[in-house]
Amino acid sequence: MTTVHVSASGTVPSCLLPRQPLPEGAAIRLLCFHHAGGAASSFASWQAGLGPDVTVIPVQLPGRERRVREPRFREFDRLLDELDRQLDPVLDRRYAVYGHSLGGLIAHELTRRRVATGRRAPDLLMVGACAAPHLPRTAVAPGTASDAELGSWMGELGGAPAGAARHPQWFRRCVDRLRDDLGLAHSHPRHPAVPLPVPLRVLAAERDPLLPPAQAGEWARHTTGDFEVHTMPGGHFFHREFPEATLRVISRLLPAVAVGSGTGGRSLIPEW
Repeated sequence: MTTVHVSASGTVPSCLLPRQPLPEGAAIRLLCFHHAGGAASSFASWQAGLGPDVTVIPVQLPGRERRVREPRFREFDRLLDELDRQLDPVLDRRYAVYGHSLGGLIAHELTRRRVATGRRAPDLLMVGACAAPHLPRTAVAPGTASDAELGSWMGELGGAPAGAARHPQWFRRCVDRLRDDLGLAHSHPRHPAVPLPVPLRVLAAERDPLLPPAQAGEWARHTTGDFEVHTMPGGHFFHREFPEATLRVISRLLPAVAVGSGTGGRSLIPEW
């Protein structure tokens, strides 16, 4: 096991973990982008769950966990400028991308930029709990919602434990982070749906009000490659409710990518 050092100064970019593990001999790297209000710790168990053939690289946005003192981004293009610059040295070999909710928008936009500029694109783009970017936004409006409304909305989605409001300082920090991240999502540039030459997999949960499985097929407009929807158990945060089921699906997708094969076709495949 070695450690990623990718910058000219030999240090890890701030969006990666300080001592990012790099399993020797891994066939593919998997970049993971977290949800609004969340953090890279959402993917803490993924390296152990996916094993040494995959290098799991959780990407940490500023304003949380070890980057808590850094200002959070509120403009999507500025965030992508930084991520594109910092992550480019990591993307010099085969890689896939997974983004959950807000992270799905980030993963898709990063892929779109790399295709548009002729750089190495991911072998596979995976999005979970994220509506296709050409659809109307359905999340609560961050600019007008009160703290109580944001907290209630977060709780309904399963993003906050019961009784969270009884801990006002912690609750306020969570709401502030969520408000900024939702503002970031609302600043996402509304590009026309230009299909990308990258295979696309969508993970949609049975009880997710933000991406019902019946709506997940809208993502097909965004790829010229093969396309699949995988129906998951649970709600919006299925990757936390059912981590084993989530990793089973991811692990079944990545080996096919790593050996250069694919299932082809367009299908709706329940997996759990």
